Amino acid sequence: MIRWLGLVFLVANFAIIGGCSAAKTVNRERLTSPKAIFARVQERDAKVRTLEGDGLLTIESPEGSNNGSFDVRLKKPDSLRLEMFGPFGVNAGTLLLCRGNFIYYDKLNNTAVLGRPDGKTLRAMFRLKLQFDEVLHAFTGEFPPVLSSDSLLNLSVQKNKYIIHYRNADGEKEYTIDDDSFVVTAYRVFDAQGEEILSAASSRIRMSDSIPVPKLLRVIFPLERRSVTIAYDDITLNRPTECTFSLPKQAEVIERE
Repeated sequence: MIRWLGLVFLVANFAIIGGCSAAKTVNRERLTSPKAIFARVQERDAKVRTLEGDGLLTIESPEGSNNGSFDVRLKKPDSLRLEMFGPFGVNAGTLLLCRGNFIYYDKLNNTAVLGRPDGKTLRAMFRLKLQFDEVLHAFTGEFPPVLSSDSLLNLSVQKNKYIIHYRNADGEKEYTIDDDSFVVTAYRVFDAQGEEILSAASSRIRMSDSIPVPKLLRVIFPLERRSVTIAYDDITLNRPTECTFSLPKQAEVIERE
């Protein structure tokens, strides 16, 4: 009995000591230079070489809202294959993006659209003003870099986030960066009149292959009332993957200039 009481006392003391240790505040080293902060952001981004994932994709627009599950394979810097599924897991179509070409195969109608992977083609197909690199970055949680023409307006720290504000000839832009993972959690762009023309956010940051990666990403075009939301269920990074796709021989092909 005495030995048992002694064991309980010992365990209780370890619990108290452990609890006190967990309550200690961890003091992170604050970076005071935007250059140093973005170097850490780029370091994280560069670690993502390939990505495989699945989840739910939602596209909202004045014409209506569409959502469905997806399976994506991505290889930086030049290829992405996106499989889209409708109700009951029916394969609805395949999107293949490479530096030199664009293929969208509509399996339900057995038609294929071929073109260049530029903003014009993507906008015509999905009514979204996105360039090739912006599509890749939307799936990896990366955001446009700071340019030499950007002039720093302000750097502040709020709730463990770096908030960095820039001005350029076209307007202003603002980055919000998590000071632990160095993932950009918010990005906003304003035109010369101060109107917000782009808003993007990432959250639900998890570790994959020891790399922090957001599992929820959203891009919004406020003036056009359009948005894309990517919600991952699973993500795997940096394992060999292929982003190839062969059109069925009987598919009807539509070529866009």
